[in-house]
Amino acid sequence: MEFEKALKCFDGIPFFKGFSKEERRFLASLDCSLCHFAHGEFVIRRGEADRTLFILLEGKVSITYDRPSEITITQLRQGAIFGEASLISKRNRTTNVVADGNISVLKMDGEMISRLNPYLVNKIKDKVIDLLVQRLDLMNERFVEKFG
Repeated sequence: MEFEKALKCFDGIPFFKGFSKEERRFLASLDCSLCHFAHGEFVIRRGEADRTLFILLEGKVSITYDRPSEITITQLRQGAIFGEASLISKRNRTTNVVADGNISVLKMDGEMISRLNPYLVNKIKDKVIDLLVQRLDLMNERFVEKFG
C-alpha cells in the first residue's frame, strides 16, 4: 500500500483520532510495517509467540478458535485493531485471525513500537487500553443480555 493510500485510510480509522497529521504521516511512512494478505491466509495463528498489534486498513478478517473444532468468534472490519492482548501480556496467541478476501494491515510489533518517539508510544498504549476497556464493557453487556 503506497504512502498516500495508507494516509487516507488512517483518516477514517478511529484508532488514529487524536493523532496529529504529522504523527499519521510518520506512521504511514513506515512501509516495512504495511502488510497484505490474500483470502484465507492466516494473519495470526493460535499458539504463536508473536508480539504484534495489527490495524486493519482494508478488508475484513475472521477471528477463529480451533479447539475442538474451528468456530468463528467474530468478524472485524476496516479500522479494527487485533493482536493487542499478546503485545501487552507477552503470552502466546489465543485465537486465529484469517483474511476474508484481500486485506491490508498496519503491523506494529513490540520492537518497532519501542523505537518510536516515547510520546507516540504513550498515545498508542492509551489507544490500546481504551480498546481493551471497550471490549470488556461489550463482553459484560453480552453476558448480562444472555444470562442476566
